[in-house]
Amino acid sequence: MSVLREIAIEETKQILITTFDSAAEWVDEREDILSEWFRTPCRGHQIGKLFNKDEQCNLARKCGFNVPLSIIYNRYDDLNFKLLTFPLITKPLYSSKGSKGDIHICYTQEDLNSSLEAESQCESFIIQEYIEKEYEIDAIGVSIDEGIIMGGGVLKHRHWPKGIGAGAYGFFDKIDAFNIDLEPIQLFIKESNYHGPFSIELIHTKDGRNFFMEVNFRNEGLAYASTCAGANLHALYIDSNKFIDWAKFRKTYLMNYSIDFLYVKEKELSIWKWVRDLIRTRCFINICFSDLGPAFAYYKNKLCKNKTKMF
Repeated sequence: MSVLREIAIEETKQILITTFDSAAEWVDEREDILSEWFRTPCRGHQIGKLFNKDEQCNLARKCGFNVPLSIIYNRYDDLNFKLLTFPLITKPLYSSKGSKGDIHICYTQEDLNSSLEAESQCESFIIQEYIEKEYEIDAIGVSIDEGIIMGGGVLKHRHWPKGIGAGAYGFFDKIDAFNIDLEPIQLFIKESNYHGPFSIELIHTKDGRNFFMEVNFRNEGLAYASTCAGANLHALYIDSNKFIDWAKFRKTYLMNYSIDFLYVKEKELSIWKWVRDLIRTRCFINICFSDLGPAFAYYKNKLCKNKTKMF
């Protein structure tokens, strides 16, 4: 708070954008104060309970999304297995209070017991029916005062850890390419009071349905793909007088090379197929070739840490 108070400019309200879950929750809890200094995500209102995945699912149903059946489980409570249908998936109830390591796909009661007994800092989970997917989509957009603009969607070809982790390789295309109903998205974001960049994670099934997973009320790493494809949502949020020239939009492949290469190391993918995918990638999530400074600093810091460990 002291840093934000110091950098706030009274004459012109700067724009506050969050980039990870705990930061989004921290700002939301202080909206009343921060909205006096900045243009905040909720303009003085609050998202509140909607950081809870179960509350998100409840609202998503009301807005018209397909939503998997789910229950809430608090660690060490008795679990009524009669309420469960396998396969299912466990996830942290609050993203900020868990990690990707707390996500488990369970096909049997034994799998579920093992996942819940695993070492973890997470205390509360949402347990959902597991939807067999053809692929996952990140629908990426921005909420501005004039309405909601969808840049497009990321179709995730590969994740790490496999099947449940962050997007490692895929492509970004216009939202029309994924046959996504936009009305539930517009209703959901309007109900939340949220302004700024956001993403909605969906599961696409082989029979053509899209199932709601969760909403990220923040900027996320894959949103950079929209900028690379020609739809700069962040510039539009800063200045609504800007516009997106859809004639210049192009389908764009994206990769997080540092985690996607793990598929090669684990012999899940041949080096030749990986190099082919690397060559056609035009959006690298963890490096920008027009601004190499952050990448150099990251690897320099990593190298120095490794040298310190050696000695």
